[in-house]
Amino acid sequence: MTDPHQLWPDAEDLQRDEISFSFRDNNFVGHLVAPPASQGPKPLVIVIHNYQGLKFFDVDVAEYLARVGYVGLAIDLYGDTVPADERDFPEDVEKIPSFQKKCFEGMVAMDHDHELFRSLLAEWIRLGLEHPSVESTFAPAAIGYCFGGMAVLECVRGGLNVGGVVSLHGLLQTGEDPNPAANGAQRPTLKPCENNYNTDTVVVVENGAEDPLVPDESKQRFFEEMNEAGVDWVFHHYAGTPHGFALPPSLGRPGKLHESTDRRSTMNMLNLFREIFPGVKQNAISHNASGTAIP
Repeated sequence: MTDPHQLWPDAEDLQRDEISFSFRDNNFVGHLVAPPASQGPKPLVIVIHNYQGLKFFDVDVAEYLARVGYVGLAIDLYGDTVPADERDFPEDVEKIPSFQKKCFEGMVAMDHDHELFRSLLAEWIRLGLEHPSVESTFAPAAIGYCFGGMAVLECVRGGLNVGGVVSLHGLLQTGEDPNPAANGAQRPTLKPCENNYNTDTVVVVENGAEDPLVPDESKQRFFEEMNEAGVDWVFHHYAGTPHGFALPPSLGRPGKLHESTDRRSTMNMLNLFREIFPGVKQNAISHNASGTAIP
């Protein structure tokens, strides 16, 4: 993992902890970063990784959130399926196909089994709320990138205990190939389960207009689904913006940082937190975990 002080050189007495557990024959390790203990407990924000799995960037996001004034918990949804030391995008082009296959298998294991997906997310939320650094009277927020954006929407569909979620270039339907004709990939059969929407959650979707993983049909179906369920949603659609717009180049090929969109989506996220965590001071931090300047 990168040294966080390369991102934020000023020293901070932040709390850091690992949360590890076994769940359904798999082992998971997450990383929690909280404001200094002297400030007391703070609201929880779950951070969910892209298709690569939990890695340095997600922990940097958790640290950014801790510096802003919340408890950031970067969670792991792959466990041993994609080992922790095998989640960085390879520099050797010959290793890319096997890396992509491994990450795809980790993603499919989750997004093709709704009950497993939701149960693991619920367990992470439970463990996060039990941490002594967390103010558990607030329902936590959840943010996610790509696969993680899909995951935060699955929290809402599953009726999980979240007060607000932010999907950053996330897929809108769980486990579906948005362009099956173009990709021609064979996927396992989905194992759906009944939706029990959390209509107390505020859903914020940050979407790039040039994202091929979110075609118009997908957007329209999402709008109709959320409206029918009575979910409070906001959808921001950014011109000229690709998939992966919030990910830095340090992640390799998945990073398609688009600074203006990353800046605006970060500010929208912070506005949501002000709404769902009223009375909690929000510190101004000069730049986020991607290095984008935040006013």
